Amino acid sequence: MNSVNIEMNSNNSVNKANKVNRVNRVNILLLAFCLTLVLVGCASVTDQGASTDYYNQNYGQVTVFLNGPDKSSLDITFDIVAVNIMAEGGIYREIMNTSLNINSLTVMGRQMLLAEMALPEGRYEKIKFTVKQATIKRKDRVANLALPSEGMEMPVNITVTRNQNTSLFLKWDADASIVEGYQFKPLFTVRNQRPELSTLLMYVTNEDSNNVSVMNRQKDEVVSTVMVGKRPRGIATGLRRQHVRIYVANSRSNSISVIDPTTNQMETEIPIRFGREPEGIAVATVSPEKEFIFVTNYGSNSVSVVDTLTYQEMEKINVGNGPVAVAVDPPVETLLGANFLSFEDLNILRSYREKFLNVYVANKNSKDVTVLRFDISRNRVIDVMNINVEWNPVALGVDYQRGKVYVANYGF
Repeated sequence: MNSVNIEMNSNNSVNKANKVNRVNRVNILLLAFCLTLVLVGCASVTDQGASTDYYNQNYGQVTVFLNGPDKSSLDITFDIVAVNIMAEGGIYREIMNTSLNINSLTVMGRQMLLAEMALPEGRYEKIKFTVKQATIKRKDRVANLALPSEGMEMPVNITVTRNQNTSLFLKWDADASIVEGYQFKPLFTVRNQRPELSTLLMYVTNEDSNNVSVMNRQKDEVVSTVMVGKRPRGIATGLRRQHVRIYVANSRSNSISVIDPTTNQMETEIPIRFGREPEGIAVATVSPEKEFIFVTNYGSNSVSVVDTLTYQEMEKINVGNGPVAVAVDPPVETLLGANFLSFEDLNILRSYREKFLNVYVANKNSKDVTVLRFDISRNRVIDVMNINVEWNPVALGVDYQRGKVYVANYGF
């Protein structure tokens, strides 16, 4: 991985500099992109077959997590080979059939994913575990534990809703899971999805699962799951009418999902009609009443501009080949923290930002960065400029205090 440092001057002109250690420097006016929440996107290249049903039928999604004990004085190991959930009427549906080996000391204070599956909407009353074997270790001796003949079931009482995720969190009390000294009967307590809003939250896109994990960064655990469109990739945040919203670019659905973080549910889905395979996404704040979403369309080599007030796609701008990442100038008020810029530079930047906004796009396949100049008064892009970076740019980072954009490049 290599990095390229880009700068922009106030006249939006580009001056080529000498190549030093294979790093390009071009003078450019830059401002930073600042998020109100920490957002992280995860990407892969495969689809999960089980996830496709709920977009065409009355399906929702169920995700089951196991939270290990906070403390355990016993060394217990058991294998779960299947997990089934019972709907009203007594019909069981399999949601996991891959063997998992679980040890009380290994999972202590940790969280693991047990199962995830698309299910028809409706009420579900019980969850059933099929355990192959269980052992306990005491002073280097391992003894088998007896398993209950009636199986291992527990009530859950959840409702699966179409196009929404329901998350179950099972808390395991390992020390209370041994009955009469030899029988294994795991004690789980259940809680459903917990909506919450916190500055400690992190939102992570899960491409194979078609959902977004909401994580508590302090506890390093998932606290909620939000079902979105197909193949979610980029993620960003913004303020819509002074209310925080999370925006997710869905590559396969050709859409942007809008998440309300106060409920951790998808509020609406914005179709992208002018482009294909949206990948990267960023939100630009022009004023307290005006914000715009910029999303890179990898499949059509373009950027779409969406008005957050109307959720309408305003225009499409052609950029380089394979746009994967995008970053924008921050609100002009953030210039007050630019300690590394001179007073004169700050005044130039503020004057420039009263009229224009810069958008930076990393084009992986054409090996360049496109800089879009957005006219704030006209709400449209008026200038397009390409800067060659030699390698394959895949990510952008901004540093408003130093007036620089950093571009991460893959390969040579």
